[in-house]
Amino acid sequence: MSMPSPPPREPAQNAPAHAEQVPQPASGPAQPQGHYAHPHAPHPQNPYQQAHPYAPYPQARIQYPQYPPVPVPVPVIDAGELRPRARWYWIGGLTIPIGGLTALLVFLSLLLSATEEPEFIAEFRGGDSATFQVEEGQEGYWGLYVEGDANRFACELDTPSGPGYGNDNLDTAPHSYSGTGYDSWRLTAELSTPEPGEYELRCDDVHTGTYGIAALEQTASAEAKLITGVLVLVVLGLASFVFGVVVLVVTLLRRSSHRARLVRERMGQAAGAPQPAPGPQQGPGPRPGAEPAPGAPEAGPVPAAEPQAQDPQAEPAPDGGAPDGTQH
Repeated sequence: MSMPSPPPREPAQNAPAHAEQVPQPASGPAQPQGHYAHPHAPHPQNPYQQAHPYAPYPQARIQYPQYPPVPVPVPVIDAGELRPRARWYWIGGLTIPIGGLTALLVFLSLLLSATEEPEFIAEFRGGDSATFQVEEGQEGYWGLYVEGDANRFACELDTPSGPGYGNDNLDTAPHSYSGTGYDSWRLTAELSTPEPGEYELRCDDVHTGTYGIAALEQTASAEAKLITGVLVLVVLGLASFVFGVVVLVVTLLRRSSHRARLVRERMGQAAGAPQPAPGPQQGPGPRPGAEPAPGAPEAGPVPAAEPQAQDPQAEPAPDGGAPDGTQH
């Protein structure tokens, strides 16, 4: 008994007569035969390209280690190289006390000279008298000095021409003078001596105190000496202080500027010196020349990638079309 034959296979509709049936790969999505791909559809994957059963090793990238820049140490500048020299600190520092001490000594010297007691040719207490001789050309030469509560209005001066009455022969003092003490000697009047000869000074005891006769020139410069002493103390002391401070500040600033300039120059010379370039290193690893850490695995060569095998059953795609028969 014969078996019935299968019905004949009808050709696919809308399929071109010259299209050849291309076997579909086992892997990948199945596509209907006899249909063209949409013109805007993405190109299908190549069905003949199969994944290799063994994946290739990853390609190692050559990495060059990024080392931080080596800091340039700040050079040490010897103090002897700086200008101006350090002795200017001594000059400026000593100018202040030396100038101030000098001004004080000059002031004290002039003060003591201005307040020094004159040399008396006669000295007596109230209720007594004193006689003195006047030479030729000594007009306006002598003065009356008092101490304590003594007063010029208690005295009379007799001249060679006759006795004096009241304060007729006692003139106003041409300058002032006073000692350093509270009740010290002070100039109170000028004795009028118009002619040479013998003069007598009489003072009553209404006011207790001491009277004296001395030359006016001994105390004439007392005011000038006091003024000079004050000026020397203020001007010289202040000038010494200002000069010393200026010398100290200028020396400090100039030495600091010189130090900074030397540091910049030497750091620039050190930075401009050639530095050894680090060699290349494959992958992350220790710095060149460094010993490996104990217990770390040794780094071996990186294997090269294996070429991908081609499918021997794949047929080359015709010109202008994909292997599945679609037209571009």
